[in-house]
Amino acid sequence: MVEQLALANGDTLVVDSYAPGGYTFNNHFNDANCLAKIYSKDWDFVVLQAQSQEPSFSPAQVNAQTLPYALKLDSLIRDNYACSKTVFFETWGRKFGDASNCAAYPPICTYIGMQNRLKQSYTLFANLTSGLVAPAGEAYRESILQNPGLELYQADQSHPSLEGSYLSAAVFYETLFQKSVLSNTFISTVNSTTASLLQNIAHQVVRDSLNVWNLGLHLPWADFAYTNTGTASFQFQSYSPNLNSLWYLGDGSFASGANPSHTYSAAGQYTVSQVVQDNCKKDSVSKVLVVTLPLGIRAVEAEAIWSVFPNPATEGITIPSMEVLHAKVFALSGELVLDKNIRGYLSLSELKEGVYLLQLENNGAKSQQRLIVSRQ
Repeated sequence: MVEQLALANGDTLVVDSYAPGGYTFNNHFNDANCLAKIYSKDWDFVVLQAQSQEPSFSPAQVNAQTLPYALKLDSLIRDNYACSKTVFFETWGRKFGDASNCAAYPPICTYIGMQNRLKQSYTLFANLTSGLVAPAGEAYRESILQNPGLELYQADQSHPSLEGSYLSAAVFYETLFQKSVLSNTFISTVNSTTASLLQNIAHQVVRDSLNVWNLGLHLPWADFAYTNTGTASFQFQSYSPNLNSLWYLGDGSFASGANPSHTYSAAGQYTVSQVVQDNCKKDSVSKVLVVTLPLGIRAVEAEAIWSVFPNPATEGITIPSMEVLHAKVFALSGELVLDKNIRGYLSLSELKEGVYLLQLENNGAKSQQRLIVSRQ
């Protein structure tokens, strides 16, 4: 299913597998066939799934019986190809919990208790190996919350139904290809409305918690969010905060780091490009920002009576006048954000980074000018 989702989006997936039923990580590590698969190619990703109950047991039992073999398998994967990423397939809690082990470890007596332990264990494995998590189990949780009538399980209340498998495949497509599965045309034999619903859940679960699944922490994920902090000011936020980003801001300016900010000096459309790179892979993405400045923002500067410096300013501005001035600062939306009487100095510590309109007044004389607050 993952292969078909990829093909429908113009991507290619080369896949092989070794998945004997009921295998633990210990079984895989000690199986020559499994090791031969790992060493057969320079894999971009190697997916590891433990026996479905194994990671849900008590932390002490998991640390003793499961974690050591997760670490050993990861070491073999990296030994074969240093740029491989280990992906841990976070499976789902059984529909009504694990009745067979309930007495021995009561937290897994319910679906929620079992699912919580699976999430804890798989994220532990990924954190200790700098690996990734494919959060299929968390997508199950969200689907059950949103649509309790949609059956994700077979009659044994453990293995996935067609819909459960499709949901997991959608999670894997998002995880491996760093692309949206939304509106993907491959729906297998799932009802089209249901397929769209499952795509949305997979997209939501993966994208809402990228840092939890280590997506972007150890794998270059060129994507970013941005916030308009003022009409011409923007704060950018990388989805790969632990990796170096180079930013081309569209106006000839450059920046580096995970979360740069920038104020544009003129209205227009700007193509912002982000490049993220580690020792093995580079990824890039571009987005278009629209910057608008209010009509007349430049014209008001002709009305300036009192000089103001510095401008752009960081913490405050100096006005070389011994007179008491009434100062008002307006956001470009027209909102009054600062209103006080001053003598020679106006603190801007209360203001966010952005472009404002400064109005100074004394005995009927009034001055207006653009004011830029920058924290860089």
